[in-house]
Amino acid sequence: MSTASTRSDVARKGTTAALVALTAASCLQVVDPTANNIAIVGASVDLDMSSSQRAFAASVGTLALAAFILTTGALGDRLGRRKVMLAGLLVAIAGGLLTALAPTTGFFMLGRAVTGIGIAASFGLSFALLREVLPNKIPKAVAFWLAGQTAAALVLGVVAGWMAGFGWRYGYLTMPIVAVIAFLMCIRGLPEAKADTVGPFDYLGLSSVAVALIGIIYGLSNASTYGWGSGQVLAPAGVGVVAFVVFIWWEARIAFPAFPVKLFKDPELAGSVATGFSFNMWQAVVMIQLSMLWQYVYRYTPLEVSLGQLPMSLAMVVGATIAGRLLSKGVSAATNLIVGHVLLIGTMVVFGFSTTTSPYIFFALPMIVGGFARMLNETTMGQFFVSKPPPSLTGAMASSKTAIGQTSFALGTALSSTLLFGAYGRGIAAAFTQANVEPAQQGIYTGLIQTYVSGGDLSDYDPALVQKVVDTASGAFVDSFNTTMFVIAGFLAVFAVISTLFFARATKLRKAGLLVDGPIAVDEPTVQPGTS
Repeated sequence: MSTASTRSDVARKGTTAALVALTAASCLQVVDPTANNIAIVGASVDLDMSSSQRAFAASVGTLALAAFILTTGALGDRLGRRKVMLAGLLVAIAGGLLTALAPTTGFFMLGRAVTGIGIAASFGLSFALLREVLPNKIPKAVAFWLAGQTAAALVLGVVAGWMAGFGWRYGYLTMPIVAVIAFLMCIRGLPEAKADTVGPFDYLGLSSVAVALIGIIYGLSNASTYGWGSGQVLAPAGVGVVAFVVFIWWEARIAFPAFPVKLFKDPELAGSVATGFSFNMWQAVVMIQLSMLWQYVYRYTPLEVSLGQLPMSLAMVVGATIAGRLLSKGVSAATNLIVGHVLLIGTMVVFGFSTTTSPYIFFALPMIVGGFARMLNETTMGQFFVSKPPPSLTGAMASSKTAIGQTSFALGTALSSTLLFGAYGRGIAAAFTQANVEPAQQGIYTGLIQTYVSGGDLSDYDPALVQKVVDTASGAFVDSFNTTMFVIAGFLAVFAVISTLFFARATKLRKAGLLVDGPIAVDEPTVQPGTS
């Protein structure tokens, strides 16, 4: 064997190992929401969370990821992407351990937030490093990276469910275990990379978007406890809205924005944002609220929940494959998206007709259809985020897509949790009132429900009483779940209309020769290498 051939084989093995390592680093973003969706039920009961705390706890990890994905990307450009990615893995490990060992709700929230920040760095920068590992075959590297995540979603979802079966704390240990393995794989053999040129660090933009997301999501989370018109909702949400306006205004006027807002004047990119909010919100609602319904009402074990959601993941694989083929055969993006929107809205409406005795197949079929439709929309949307930006803004657009996705996922989680548990609390109170239950007895019944949900000992209670209270609580929860599904279907319909209008405008502009395929022409500012 020649020396050249030997070197080629070594390089090929090194490249494959690097791709596997980067894929492992990205898998934290796959396993963490799955583990959280399953384990949050036990955590909320054990830590005695209020309805607002439960809604915020469900979304705080994803919220932190969304709020800091642009910041960690900017730091990677300046300090080194490999270095910041490895630091992110260590931060994620610390956050996961803090969550799993949390003695109180406050520590639990802190652990989830730290976890989200760590995943923001590991996920976003693992994607950015693909260009360094396989510079001449970027599509192949991206395909490998995505395929690895898909496989991990199938396997790690089951592992997370199995571990959560031993207790919610074990469920939250799944992510730090994966992070440790990824860190050991990434610590050697990966190249370092920084941006060739960087503009001034966007302190105002990055801080304002973090304040905006935290304020809005936190405010929404308080609605179930304090009411939609309360100061606890309006004050933080108002601060968030103001911060978001400042963010958009600032990003539109500076030369080196963290979020290239000017590009979204393109109707296809603007329509893609509405599409991204739609399918990410759908997935968040289905993953976490179905998990809660199955555990609260149908008494599914954590492992049964993870296995029950597997068909949705498999349907996503099929949906991505078919979407790619349809686009390559000339089927228009607008057609793909309309079909996807209709299917997503339809599945949400179907979920809204659940009963306390609905069989698994009732949920499985809409999950399969929705999983397919979700990837039909994401694959179609993704092509614009790759093809539209000019070379200098490719990285910013990649981070922007992730930020949009995680923001809408967190928003869907917080909004649906707030709606569900707010309606559930009102439903239980109405049932107690209708049955003329005294306030002191209501406290006993509430404790009984909590004991039932957590799997505690109910032998001290009259079996007939237990069954009656559980049936009442289950009915109230299902009614609240159904109402939430209908409301979320309405939100998805709004996003669908917005997306459709933008793509209709794009069609008119293209026919008039005013919109072309390929990168958007913009005046790209230049700076000297190494400036910051």
